[in-house]
Amino acid sequence: MAREHVLAKVEADLRRGHVHPAMQRLASLNAAYPDDLELRARRAALYRQVGNVAEAGRWGFLTEDASAQEIAAFERSYPGAWQRVRLLTVTADPTDRLGPVAGARLGRLVEQAEREGPAPVTWTEAGPRPAERSSWQDELGCLVAAVIGLVLVALTVVGLITVLRWAW
Repeated sequence: MAREHVLAKVEADLRRGHVHPAMQRLASLNAAYPDDLELRARRAALYRQVGNVAEAGRWGFLTEDASAQEIAAFERSYPGAWQRVRLLTVTADPTDRLGPVAGARLGRLVEQAEREGPAPVTWTEAGPRPAERSSWQDELGCLVAAVIGLVLVALTVVGLITVLRWAW
């Protein structure tokens, strides 16, 4: 019910010509419902209305009606593929809910992000993240830190024993 109430306020704001409060309300709704494609489309339409082509491309990226100009403006504003993936602010992989154009667009972005590195895209509760790769090189840092820690503990014990012997 709260979602519909806020959307009604957005519509009322827009009828009165109050674009900024409408944008803020949509941003709040989008933060509460990051995977709602309808909210993303409304937000893209509002940015389109005010002439912010890059943000229209960002919020319309997962919709079928984003223009090539909007997508290009989004890509120019945020040149890194990983940055664009994160800026989509979705928490779950939306691929199965997208139309053919948006699905292909997201697929190309994910492939580009994986080529740029550092790792393949993994979808988590917090959104897309680089997949964790485990190798002996990753473990080497922990091993070195553990050895240094043990050496320091051993030196501390030897020093403590030396001081105690000297005191008695």
